Amino acid sequence: MITCKGACFCGTVEVETTGEPVVQGFCHCADCRAWSATPVTAFALWPAAMMKATRGEADLASFSRTEGTVRRHCVHCGGAVMTVNDGGALIDVYPPLLPGFAFRPRSHVHYGQRMVDMKDGLPKYRDLPARAGGSDEMIAE
Repeated sequence: MITCKGACFCGTVEVETTGEPVVQGFCHCADCRAWSATPVTAFALWPAAMMKATRGEADLASFSRTEGTVRRHCVHCGGAVMTVNDGGALIDVYPPLLPGFAFRPRSHVHYGQRMVDMKDGLPKYRDLPARAGGSDEMIAE
């Protein structure tokens, strides 16, 4: 089983993921863009049981602006570490925090809110896939 370890920008908070994420992709929603200060955010969601903070959990602060989503960051460097989704069932550990993690995006979500076009051949959902509570509506490249 694959294990990946990573840390926040200053190294105070360390995390570990085990196994493969349930889904990987790019999010274009306004909340993720504002949180990450980027035009698009890479995500990888693991079941909560497959992700843990191995050091510095007490140094994680939480912020929630969107129902069902809690964003966690290091209190020392302010670095985004994870987003807890679906009441804690799934945890998004940002792929760039995990050296050696093989990021394999499968789709774009909230592409209807995009700031930049990405012509990469991946499926592009206007909001979310139906299985995630979205419309399942696609946008062509």
